[in-house]
Amino acid sequence: MQFTTTFTIPESFQKIEPSSHVLSIGSCFAENMGKRMENLPLNTINQPFGTLFHPNAILKALQTDKLSPIELVNQQGIWLHPDYHSSLCASDPSDLMELIQQRQQKVKKSLGQSQFLLITWGTAYYYWDKKLKRPIANCHKQAANSFEKRLSTLDEIFLPYQEFIQKINKKNPNLRIILTVSPVRHTKDGIPENAVSKAILRLAAETLKNKFPQVDYFPAYEIMLDELRDYRFYTSDMIHPNDTAEEYIWQKFTECYFSKDLVNMEKKWKAAYQTLHHQFHPAKKTLYLQSLEQCKAEFSSTSLGYDTSKILQAIQARILSIS
Repeated sequence: MQFTTTFTIPESFQKIEPSSHVLSIGSCFAENMGKRMENLPLNTINQPFGTLFHPNAILKALQTDKLSPIELVNQQGIWLHPDYHSSLCASDPSDLMELIQQRQQKVKKSLGQSQFLLITWGTAYYYWDKKLKRPIANCHKQAANSFEKRLSTLDEIFLPYQEFIQKINKKNPNLRIILTVSPVRHTKDGIPENAVSKAILRLAAETLKNKFPQVDYFPAYEIMLDELRDYRFYTSDMIHPNDTAEEYIWQKFTECYFSKDLVNMEKKWKAAYQTLHHQFHPAKKTLYLQSLEQCKAEFSSTSLGYDTSKILQAIQARILSIS
């Protein structure tokens, strides 16, 4: 018997290799995927501007933009920017400006050399700042009457992305853009409203995929709604995918995009991290240290042919913490 509705996801012809450069940006789902890739022998930049939900807020962050200090927000002595997540903050406005500019330059460089850009859209709703007279990414808990909530149309998302893809293709023709729609429901918008929002995102992604051969759509949203259509795959808030669901979607992603070499490495690195997180009995400390040293020796081998510095640093840090 079959207890779930499954569907086939076509394998990508362009695979992520151990040496690939990957930039992951967008909603909290992008952060989750990026963290998993950070634990692999990949050159990964994950969420350089923090969590961003609206497609155009993400796009604005991807493109180097001039900053105006008069737009900064002060919240109890901490300075924030309306176009970025609150994780980008500083006690001095000039320090915040410098931090954002550093991130912008890092992203600009990454876009020029990356093979993959993973973008996860969260919602088609955005907030219009009445004072700045423009859309923003984050209200930073300011007074609600300072903003107007709006819903983007298909063209308001599609047209800016069309222009961006055309420009980036000239600078980096090897860049593959993977679009995803976050499986997290924005229930605060309302259930019917969330459905409309996700539908707009899904149609925009499909339109871009059909127009540009360098654009893919990975169906994380559909996997959650159809293959994992049960609340046992959600956290206690009944909104976010739980660990089991995230692992399932991750495995689908690796099957679609990882090369055979990277798949094998992912299994080996996963086993190593499980060893690192193992809670050993004090009486078996010596045996555990021996297993860590053995693991370290295996990843120190020059015959592996790829960069193992990430895992070696993690192993050494674990050894030092219990020695």
